[in-house]
Amino acid sequence: MTHFETIQKGAQTMGVDLPETTIQKLVDYLALLQKWNKAYNLTAIRDVDQMIALHLIDSLSTIPYIQGDKIIDVGTGPGLPGMVLAICFPEKSFTLLDSNGKKTRFLTQVKMELAVDNVTVANERVEQHAFAGEYDHVISRAFASIQDMINWTLPLPKQEGNFLAMKGVYPEQEIQELPADVYVDTVHSLTVPHVDAERHLVVMKRKGSE
Repeated sequence: MTHFETIQKGAQTMGVDLPETTIQKLVDYLALLQKWNKAYNLTAIRDVDQMIALHLIDSLSTIPYIQGDKIIDVGTGPGLPGMVLAICFPEKSFTLLDSNGKKTRFLTQVKMELAVDNVTVANERVEQHAFAGEYDHVISRAFASIQDMINWTLPLPKQEGNFLAMKGVYPEQEIQELPADVYVDTVHSLTVPHVDAERHLVVMKRKGSE
């Protein structure tokens, strides 16, 4: 099966129907990730089939939960899930934030080569980010704990916006340790094709935003 077919089939299995032009752009992103990874070590995963499953299709699993128009991916690394989502939602606006210059240089290159015009690349620490209160979704799969994610990103969403934390096994302990001003709205169990591990998306909101 080609990379195109693997991505297409994986998305369809999750109920995500992508235009062929979008899938091709994801294939092109994957090729750039492979190429840059050899020199810059952007991800520990080297095997391309694993990259597709653990990075691309895993990122695509969050698509049904991206309802808003302005999204920030904090600790995006090489664009996971932010660049993948930006390619799938050209009408929405994405900020991809990471303090690692190698990773943000890669993202700038992807943006330029693939004409992903709805992306802003921010090479900075999250506490320096100036656009507080402007995002519908704050998404991340990079933080060690949900508590850390909330502590660092609390000012970023709009009052009615939410936090989307991509996790592996159901993070019961982390949910119990959430800061007092945030509550768990829903937890979605995600079934990701070719990923033989639990995946969850924890959706949180600020108290008072209901």
